[in-house]
Amino acid sequence: MTRNILLALLFSLALLVSGCVPAQKDPKDNDDTEITDYENENDESDGSLIIRTALKEQRNEMYSPDADTTYLYWLKNKPVKLRKTTKCNIFALNTLYKAGFKTPKTNALSRDLYNDDLFNDILPIVKFRSLEEIMKGDLVIWKSHVIIFESLVVLKDDPYARGIWAGTSSRDNGKNVMNNVMHGNYPLKGDFIVRRPERR
Repeated sequence: MTRNILLALLFSLALLVSGCVPAQKDPKDNDDTEITDYENENDESDGSLIIRTALKEQRNEMYSPDADTTYLYWLKNKPVKLRKTTKCNIFALNTLYKAGFKTPKTNALSRDLYNDDLFNDILPIVKFRSLEEIMKGDLVIWKSHVIIFESLVVLKDDPYARGIWAGTSSRDNGKNVMNNVMHGNYPLKGDFIVRRPERR
């Protein structure tokens, strides 16, 4: 029993350090649908560039919970040991950096990105009245999770973000789930903020 308590404490500490919690599997995730190639290859908009970069980055094995070391591109490839944890904040910021967008000068956890007192000069918060105002490439951020938004999807009157994120309970399938990175539908519920990336 003491061993189980110790393991639970270690897992909780790892989640606290990584800043993300695994996304719960949703029946509408469409985890058997292949969506590995972005259909708008000629679209040069900021949002399309971010999505294309995220889909390429999805193939990087370092986002898997089994990977020992994850590299923070935006901090000169600083290595971080995060075995058995999800890496949604790192995936999002690595994607922005590779796509040519501004990123923090620190390892910003999901809760830091959620804090509306931080990073407004590089990742401004979008005040929106309607979910239709969220744009492709925006970051949708909860206290413990962040996704890269692609489009709004409504399924049975419930809003979902079609997007891409690290940290899913769905198994890798070589299609839309690779290295614990999901390209699918995420429920837009709860308390979240939206940040709009700016080019470097």
